[in-house]
Amino acid sequence: MPVNILNLPGLTVLDFKETNDEYHIKASPIEIVRCCPNCDSSNNIVSHAWRTLVIRDIPSHGKAVAIHLDVPRLKCRSCNKTFTAAVPEVDAGREMTLRLAKWVGRQALEYTYAEIAKQVKVDEKTVRNVFDEYVAELEKQYKRETPIWLGIDEIKLKRFRAIFTNLHGRSLIDMLPDRYTSSVVTFLNTLPDKERITHCAIDMWSGYRRAVQEVLPNTKIVVDKFHVVSKANAAFDIVRRKIAKESNNGAGLGLKRAHKLFEKRRDDLTDEQYLTVTGWLNNFPLLATAYDLKERLYFIYEVETPEEAWGEYLHWESTIPKELSKPFRAVKTAFRNWKPYILNYFDDQRVTNAFTESFNAKVREVYRNGRGYTFERLRAKVLYTDMLQKRVKVQEKVRVRKQRFEDVATARYMCLATPMSDEYETQIRTRVANLGTDLSTLEHAFDSGKF
Repeated sequence: MPVNILNLPGLTVLDFKETNDEYHIKASPIEIVRCCPNCDSSNNIVSHAWRTLVIRDIPSHGKAVAIHLDVPRLKCRSCNKTFTAAVPEVDAGREMTLRLAKWVGRQALEYTYAEIAKQVKVDEKTVRNVFDEYVAELEKQYKRETPIWLGIDEIKLKRFRAIFTNLHGRSLIDMLPDRYTSSVVTFLNTLPDKERITHCAIDMWSGYRRAVQEVLPNTKIVVDKFHVVSKANAAFDIVRRKIAKESNNGAGLGLKRAHKLFEKRRDDLTDEQYLTVTGWLNNFPLLATAYDLKERLYFIYEVETPEEAWGEYLHWESTIPKELSKPFRAVKTAFRNWKPYILNYFDDQRVTNAFTESFNAKVREVYRNGRGYTFERLRAKVLYTDMLQKRVKVQEKVRVRKQRFEDVATARYMCLATPMSDEYETQIRTRVANLGTDLSTLEHAFDSGKF
């Protein structure tokens, strides 16, 4: 009798054959399930015929594995229907072993559906369905720690996808396949203890604001400063590109190529870069004015109170020359439409979600470089890879019932000696909380090529 190379205790190997790209193994089940799937009856079941199933298993030595399994066809006399007996270690519906289904789910985090389907010799649609079920199981086990400061942003991967972050923990909580208000509302409603969220940083997408106001009415909404100042950067870039286009000499081409320098803050430039930028600004006075407006908008975020910030903004707005009114209109509109939420930044807490921009850029690069990631695979790998999780110990107060006296006599004595106290007491307990995907660890994985 051949050695049980399958290492499946529920199957007996009868024969073995090797081809250039596959192992073919003939086997029989040691035990079968004789319960009728139609009426759930396990009585009055009789043998009807035999059927050979071709069951796929985990590849071995670079070759696909096919198990030729002889399984009885049974007939239920209660409902007069026939069925194939179930084998405990086999997913007959997909014609693969249960362990292969788990293996496919894990592998689909690393490789494309087509690569796995080719390796295992199953249909690509089957791989996709197995992966969807695998992710659904991971989702059930995944417990989110609701943050005190919540960040909502988006990333464009073919279309906009909403992302949620823990601002204190600098970690990623989840990613949605879209950014519809209804989707955001549904997600926020799934957060446990969502009442503990005191602040929520968002960009100027009205759908986020409506969702937070509906689900978290007591949460203070803060427009992230990154998205405010980025509008000034975009306005300056419009001016730069227009001047470059209108320049007939080589200055226009050089101005186009210098866009990376102009994106930096003035204080972040090296001495050489500062000289280059200053040279361009001296040659184009209108560009210098736009650059000064862009830089001075940052100064608004250096004051202490909302009142001071609004005063600084009004002064900044008054210095916009007529010829730059159109490109900087987006900044003025943002402040007028989102004033209370922008000024919320200047309250006691300086809430910002700017740290996610680096993560967004790296995810876009991974997605754009065509490494075979669908959004579903990318989300699953980012959220459920264990080494990326940020776990911390947290202490919390809990009310517990006081320990009861086992000795009745002692209890009576204590009751007589001292007044009765509350039946419950407050204790400090420590538990491990999962804050989500640690963004610094994830970025390191991106940079090192381990993702």
